[in-house]
Amino acid sequence: MSLLFHYTYLILGSFILFYCVYLMFTLIIGSLYKRKAKPQNISLDDRWIIYIPAYKANNTLIDALDAIEKYPPKVPYMTVVLFQHCDQKIMNAVHERKIFALEKTFDSNLGNTYIQALKFTCDEFVEEKVIAEFKANHVILLDKDNVVSPTFFDEIELFRKEGFNYIQGKRSALNSQNAVASYDLISENLNNVSLRNYKSAMGWNPELTGSAFIVQIDWFIKGIKKLSLKNPGMDKNLFLEWLLDKEKLNGIYASDAIVYEEKTDDIEVLQQQRSRWFAEQYMTAFAFLPRLLKKIFFGLSIEALDYTISILRPPRSILMLLTPLLFIVEIIFFNQYLLFTYAFGCLILGATFFLSLNGLLPSFFQLMGRFPMLIWSNCKSLFSIFQGKAKGNFIHTERKNSDE
Repeated sequence: MSLLFHYTYLILGSFILFYCVYLMFTLIIGSLYKRKAKPQNISLDDRWIIYIPAYKANNTLIDALDAIEKYPPKVPYMTVVLFQHCDQKIMNAVHERKIFALEKTFDSNLGNTYIQALKFTCDEFVEEKVIAEFKANHVILLDKDNVVSPTFFDEIELFRKEGFNYIQGKRSALNSQNAVASYDLISENLNNVSLRNYKSAMGWNPELTGSAFIVQIDWFIKGIKKLSLKNPGMDKNLFLEWLLDKEKLNGIYASDAIVYEEKTDDIEVLQQQRSRWFAEQYMTAFAFLPRLLKKIFFGLSIEALDYTISILRPPRSILMLLTPLLFIVEIIFFNQYLLFTYAFGCLILGATFFLSLNGLLPSFFQLMGRFPMLIWSNCKSLFSIFQGKAKGNFIHTERKNSDE
């Protein structure tokens, strides 16, 4: 065996083993950790803006607004909707409700249109008379298809009474009728367990999902203003601006604060969505790496170290494809080594904990037949970011049959 092969094997095997051990550790800790809000007999001096950016909104936006009216917060609140490229019929229906509406379109030639929309709204929070006079101290960001559960705001209020100024809620599926939607459901739960529940268990801030969260308005505005229009996403770079801030954000993941949303059930839409996610993950990772390293070595921050490991990870679906294949090759041809054997064992153990403790075995069995096709779709999404198409281009997730 050549020396080159030997070292290639050791590097690749060590890399995959490290990330399989890390994934197993986060899945077990995250699946076992449960944190309920503690009832507090105190009043809450909060005033909330519920902000919904509505790009090409459909009838689900009406359902989302109806749910807010039906299960409103107990603190004073104002709902603000920003229309972008919306049908007049939808806008008329929204105007019939007690909301404050803004309307504006953004030029994609200037960069990420979603970040442009957020920056525009932050300016409106300060300059628009009606909004400014409301004197909000916190912002809740919801997607246009986020339908709040009956207890969503109650759970947020309970954690606010404990003093948390950033609370990430849980997004749950309205639908999981086919393999693609089941895959999206499992993927969302994987993120909730390994990126939010696990980090809350360690005493760190949970990662952003991009919606269904509340944060102090000062943190929201200063974070949004720092975002680059060249980045194709929003959540990872916004979270990093908070993580690397000189002040400490006090956050928690509230798994019982649930919003329901439509899961992606079309393979083409899933591929577009993953292209944005992968591009955002790796572009953000390399853009922030110098600041993360500074925080790790000069600030001795274990949280920053964990986040650096997390954001540099390979796509987990591809890890789940490669590891068993390399395990089989190792057993047949190179059984004097055991790196991929250990990695595969860790993967099986972590996946078993995750699927069984989170009630996802039925969804897993539903997607098994189409799993290779979904992984191939993710591979194409990963390769697309090297073509530079995602740079500064926010790819919206649109549902083809959402009004049917």
